[in-house]
Amino acid sequence: MPENIINDVRTKPIGFAPILAHYFKKCGIADIVDAHVATDPRRKVLTHGQACIAMITGILFQVMQLYRICQFARESTVLDALLPGIDPEAYFDDRLADTLNELYDFGLGDLETMITKTMINAFQIKTEICHNDTTCAFVYGNADNHRSEDGIKITFGYSKQYRKDLKQLVWSLSVSSDSAFPLFQQAYSGNTSDVDTYVEQWQHLIDLLGKRDFLFVGDSKVATRENMAHIHDHEGFFISPLPMYASYEKAFTDALDHHDREDLIFYKDRFNRGFEVPLVIHHENKDYPFRMIILFDHGLFHRKKKSLDQRIEKTRQAFDELTAKLNTYQLKEEAAIDNACRLILKKYNTGDFFKYSLRNDPLVTLKNSRRGRPSANRPSEKVTVVQDRFRIDLRFDQGAFDQALERAGYYPLVTNQPASKLSIADAMMAHKNQYKVEHTYRRSKSGYHLEPIYLHTPERIEAYLFLFKIALQIIVLIERTARRNIKARNKGLDDFMPNKKDYRKPKAEYLLQKFEHIVSGTMRLPDGNDYGFVSELTPLQADILKILEVPMHCYSYAYVFDSS
Repeated sequence: MPENIINDVRTKPIGFAPILAHYFKKCGIADIVDAHVATDPRRKVLTHGQACIAMITGILFQVMQLYRICQFARESTVLDALLPGIDPEAYFDDRLADTLNELYDFGLGDLETMITKTMINAFQIKTEICHNDTTCAFVYGNADNHRSEDGIKITFGYSKQYRKDLKQLVWSLSVSSDSAFPLFQQAYSGNTSDVDTYVEQWQHLIDLLGKRDFLFVGDSKVATRENMAHIHDHEGFFISPLPMYASYEKAFTDALDHHDREDLIFYKDRFNRGFEVPLVIHHENKDYPFRMIILFDHGLFHRKKKSLDQRIEKTRQAFDELTAKLNTYQLKEEAAIDNACRLILKKYNTGDFFKYSLRNDPLVTLKNSRRGRPSANRPSEKVTVVQDRFRIDLRFDQGAFDQALERAGYYPLVTNQPASKLSIADAMMAHKNQYKVEHTYRRSKSGYHLEPIYLHTPERIEAYLFLFKIALQIIVLIERTARRNIKARNKGLDDFMPNKKDYRKPKAEYLLQKFEHIVSGTMRLPDGNDYGFVSELTPLQADILKILEVPMHCYSYAYVFDSS
C-alpha cells in the first residue's frame, strides 16, 4: 500500500498574536478609535482603529519603522491573525502616517482618556496613588517638518543622558502604583523644564480618573512653592522629596536636632524609622500648613557613610600631595597656597570637616653682598636673605563629622495629605514606589527601543508616543494578570526559567517569548484540499494561557483565521 507523502507545507510565525488579539478586544482599542476618528470614505480596506492595532503590534514585535510593517505582515501571520482579510500591502507607511495625523487632529488626550478608562474598568486598576516623572527621548535628525504651529518643538535641551549632540523631546508619564500601569503620557518640547509639567499632568489625571483625592507622587521638582500651592488650593494631594534649599535645609536640620521620638517602620526584614513635624510654607501672602515627614533608611545611611568616608580620605590625600609641592613653582605665595586649599575643600565638599591655617617658618641665610669669589685680604660684606617656607596646619573637626554621620540616612518628604489618611509608613512606601515610573522608562528604552525615534514630524511623533504608551499598557496588563492568578492559585510556573520550579514573578516579555516559535501554516493534502493548522502548545504554554485568562481555543486555526 503506497504511503501518502505531503511535501507542500507552508508555515509562517504567529507568535503571541492570539494573546494580543484577546487583550486588544478586551480593551476595545480599535472600536474606540473607529467610533471617534472617522476614516475617509474613499478608504475601503484599513480603518484608523485597525492601523493603530498594526502599529501597536509592530512596537511589541520591535518593528519600529512604519515602512517595515508591510514586510512584517508578509513574513508572518501576526497581523493576519489580528486583522483577518487585510492584504499586507495595505500597511504601507503613508497610510499609517495618515492615521497618526488623524489621531493628532482629533485630540490625543481625549483618546487616551477613553481608552485608559476602558482598561481601568475592565481590569479593575487601583488608582489611589499615581506616580509621575519625565525623561528625554532623542531624535536622529532635525524633526522639524511641522504640520501645524501648535506642535512640540524637537530641539536641544538639558540632556539627562548627556547626549548634547542630539535633539530631544521631554516625555512625561504617569503610572498607577498598582503594577505601574501607565495612566497618561504627554510629549513636551525638548527644552521644557520638568518643573513646568507637573501641575498639567496632575490636572490630566483628574480628568482621567474623575476624582481629586488620589495621591500625586513626584520627585523633588514637584515641591516648588507654586506647584504645591496650586495643588493644595485645588483640593489635591501630593507627596515628594523636599529639595534642600537654604530655608528647607534649616527646617530639616532643626527637626533632626530637636525631635524626641521616632516611629519604627518595618521594611524589608529590618526596621526603618520616621517622624514628622509641621512645615509652614509662605506663598503669595498666604501660609500653607504642610507636613514634613523625615525618614531614616539603612541603605541610604550606608551609602552616605561610604561616600563621606571616601570624601574625607580623598581630601587628606589631596592635602598630602599639596604639602609635597609647597614652596615650589606656583606655590611660593601665600595667596596661591590658600586658593589651592580652598579648591580641594570645594572639590570634595568637605569644608565643614576640615579647617586649615598657613604657617610660615622662614629660612634665614647669609650671603655675600657681591658676586664672585671673596678677596683673601678683605672680608666680604654679608646680607641677610629670608626665604618663605610655608606649611599647612590641617585640622579635622571630629564633632562636625560625628554630627554629619548622625544625620546620614535621613531624608525629608513634604505632603499636604493629613495624617489620618497618610501615615508615616504609607508615606514612605508611596515615595519608595516612585521607582515604578523609572522602571517603565527603562522598559521602554531598553526592552522596546523607544530611541531613536524615526519619525521627523513632531505631530506624528506625539501620536506615535500615544500608541507606544498603549503598547506599554498591554504589557503591564499581561504581567499583572499573570501574577495575580499565580498568587490566587498559590502555584507558579514550572520550567519557566532554567532549573526553577514554581516561578511566581514572570515578566510579560518572557511570558510572550515562550510563544515565539509558534507557527501557523497550511498543507496540501493528497485529495487536493488545503489543511490549516497552528503549532501544538506545550504544557508550559497551555499553563501560561491559563494564568493570562486566554482561552485555549484562541490558538486554534479555525478561531484565528475565521474572518467571520
